[in-house]
Amino acid sequence: MTDIAGWTGLAEKIGAAGHEIFRTAEVQITEKGYADEKFLALTLLGRTMSNLKGALLLLRAKRIVEARTITRCCFENQYWVVALVEQGGAFARKMVHDGVGHRKARGQFIFQSAVQLEASVKGRLRGWMKQAKQQFTDAKTLSPKEVASVRPDFEKTYIFYAQLSSDAAHPSIDALHRYLVPHKDDDIGGVDVEPVVKDTEIELTLYYLCSAVMAVCVGVNQMLGGTPGGMVLNQLADEFSSLSADANGS
Repeated sequence: MTDIAGWTGLAEKIGAAGHEIFRTAEVQITEKGYADEKFLALTLLGRTMSNLKGALLLLRAKRIVEARTITRCCFENQYWVVALVEQGGAFARKMVHDGVGHRKARGQFIFQSAVQLEASVKGRLRGWMKQAKQQFTDAKTLSPKEVASVRPDFEKTYIFYAQLSSDAAHPSIDALHRYLVPHKDDDIGGVDVEPVVKDTEIELTLYYLCSAVMAVCVGVNQMLGGTPGGMVLNQLADEFSSLSADANGS
């Protein structure tokens, strides 16, 4: 028997805790600016709170593919937060280099393609590319698998992430199989644009969602040295364990 209401209630409590962590956080902008690890952790918390709200809205509407795609984003947020906890400023610099690396790749694609740009735009882009090449000679992009390897105990959660990638985020054969109606002896199959969503899949998605968002809240709260808003996290972790035990025992 599923407990969708229980898991939804827990997700909402975790969301409330996240907002309280954000509200009670005391973070001053340092000379590092947006590259400060605590500031970056707060932005990741803000992104995660938005992701959580979106996923819950979609699950209530039984838009399971879209909800699982956003839940996948929460696992990425989790990896980035924990990497900040583990590596601090070193990972913050990697995040900056990742942003530059992606922008450089987009710029190179534009110049290599047949896209027509105004001369002034092309000049500004070429100037930025030159400056970025000089300032960030070793800029590398980050991958979720690489970031997840920061902690050996992330191996299990990366399996969840890969599953959500395969059956929801990417148009893989596994994902497309959801819409397939198989042939039967007395009926010709086809494609169903509104396939039935099982309660078990909704509950499992909520489990993934709570797990990832809880990890983000714990990591950010830890980076900030503890906040009044984070005092409820131990209680929520106990509730998570209890719901998980009930689900495994059913």
